Amino acid sequence: MVKSFVITLICSLGVVANAAAHTFFVGATEISANQYTNSIEIIHRFTSHDLEAMLSDKYQQRIDADSEEYLKLVQDYVEQRFSLTDANGQRLTIEFIGVEAGINATHIYQEVVGKKTIKGLTIYHQLLTDYFPKQKNRLNFESNAIKGSLLFDDKTKRALMK
Repeated sequence: MVKSFVITLICSLGVVANAAAHTFFVGATEISANQYTNSIEIIHRFTSHDLEAMLSDKYQQRIDADSEEYLKLVQDYVEQRFSLTDANGQRLTIEFIGVEAGINATHIYQEVVGKKTIKGLTIYHQLLTDYFPKQKNRLNFESNAIKGSLLFDDKTKRALMK
């Protein structure tokens, strides 16, 4: 009984130490209009550990960044919590290009084919802000017409690129 309690206590302290060591939650998204390919390119970068933790908790099983399951679950998650709409309120079709999962960071690649302007698009961005209350996501955007940055968190989910 005492041995079981000690093991549980040690494991709990390990989890608390790990959580205390990770005190910031940030993500980055880059959106650019590529005039040569006539498309909008989107790259998200998040901490792999944060994505693993969120997915593991959501599906109540351990999800590792180097598994095929992780790649599919990341794709599903991003497609549900990130979108672009035009000035008429029409949601743009965003093609999912792929996921590059690394030890520290996961890069997620998307593209809107056949559209080369980003001015006037509304962004819905709730990646990890729905799970980590302190998550902050910086979005940088650039085209020939506009350039800027936006910040998304648990209170800001939509913004206009202007």
